[in-house]
Amino acid sequence: MSQSSTLDRLSALDTNTVSDALDFLNLKGATYGLLPLWNCPKIVGRASTIKVGPKTDTTPTVHLLTPVIDAVETDDRVLVISGGIDGVSCWGDILSNASKEKHIRGTIIDGMSRDIDGSREVGYPVYGRGVTMISARNRVVQVESGKPLEMRGVTVHQDDFVIADTCGTVFVPAKHIDKVLEFGERIKRRQAHMVQAVLSGHPVSEVMHDTQFEAIREDSLSQTSVASLKGNPKKSSAGDQELVALFAGLDTPGVSDALDKLGIPGQVFNIMPLSNYKKATIGPAFTVRYVPASDPPGSVGDFIDDVAEGDVVVIDNNGRTDCTVWGDIMTRWAGLRGIAGTVIDGVCRDVTQVIADDYPLFTTGRWMRTGKDRVQVGGINEPIGIGKVRVEPRDIVVADSNGVVVVPRDRAREVAEVAQRIEKIESSIQVMIAGGATIAEAREKLGYHTLQRKT
Repeated sequence: MSQSSTLDRLSALDTNTVSDALDFLNLKGATYGLLPLWNCPKIVGRASTIKVGPKTDTTPTVHLLTPVIDAVETDDRVLVISGGIDGVSCWGDILSNASKEKHIRGTIIDGMSRDIDGSREVGYPVYGRGVTMISARNRVVQVESGKPLEMRGVTVHQDDFVIADTCGTVFVPAKHIDKVLEFGERIKRRQAHMVQAVLSGHPVSEVMHDTQFEAIREDSLSQTSVASLKGNPKKSSAGDQELVALFAGLDTPGVSDALDKLGIPGQVFNIMPLSNYKKATIGPAFTVRYVPASDPPGSVGDFIDDVAEGDVVVIDNNGRTDCTVWGDIMTRWAGLRGIAGTVIDGVCRDVTQVIADDYPLFTTGRWMRTGKDRVQVGGINEPIGIGKVRVEPRDIVVADSNGVVVVPRDRAREVAEVAQRIEKIESSIQVMIAGGATIAEAREKLGYHTLQRKT
């Protein structure tokens, strides 16, 4: 097979699918934490490996990485850089411009980049740990190139294959690329079939059953007939609807202040929205607890068939970032069933689909590696802990672009009343300011500084 044909086939996949294919073949390749440093496109290519390290003397050196860039003669290269130092750049906009001119497809750094706006302006993809303003000059030097190196626990050789997108970065050993592509294409076909089954109303417990995944090895699709299903037969109770309505028009900052005033811990730490949602997601918690997989492994997603319309799925995966518990099939099914949103103390994948569907998802991050055979459901509708907050089944969840708060169900009316009062006072302050009052005058008159203090 020609190299261009191989790259075309790899380009037709995404990191989630390639990661799953590597799992089927018991190969390493998925890396955690190497994400796009601007909203850059997917990149696919062959690795040009470069190792950098701390500069230990004062001898002048050639500018970092320039010899490798100058030596590139083909248009299939992705620069793969290891050895970066936290807080110190080993990439910048001049290097991006030079690489763009050489038709290099992108750069992946186990380290930091600076001048990221310059890379964005020329449309040059950069993936890495993060951004900084601190220069590499007299701090970082090139150690070697064209040799095997370690990227977040994965060994990458010169000419290995690389794919990177919004979920992260995956490296595929060149000697295994044909088999990985074969399995990746099987998985893609299988997942398309599963999504269609979900869209047609087939129970997700059957769609995502282990037998469906294992059939990928034979590439034989199940021909199970699919019955049409409209909406969700599990409806929200009158009591749930009443409590949810109390929080209509409120946001998480106002509810957070009310929780503070009443001495209730409910602000969920380190779980943030996947996108900048324009309205709050409010609903009773359907709690799910994940545990490490047993042998043989158990279910990963069957619980979603039991979630009622308007519920918020709240998942405790113990903050794990090495495997996901939510993807495109779950997103599609949740949307069809009228589920309000999902909160995960852990990571998600298939984020492009989630964002396209505008499904409210709140997580600690994103990664492409599946949770199948790594975790399983340990319990549903039992007390769990997420982001340092205890969540009981049917507690009221409020989540928006600021984050997530959880309100104990038995205090929901009290919290909503205080939050509404705080919101009214803050609105009055804005009216006074618009009428000519100073901020100090308005705040003093309406008691702004004591709004969230315990009474």
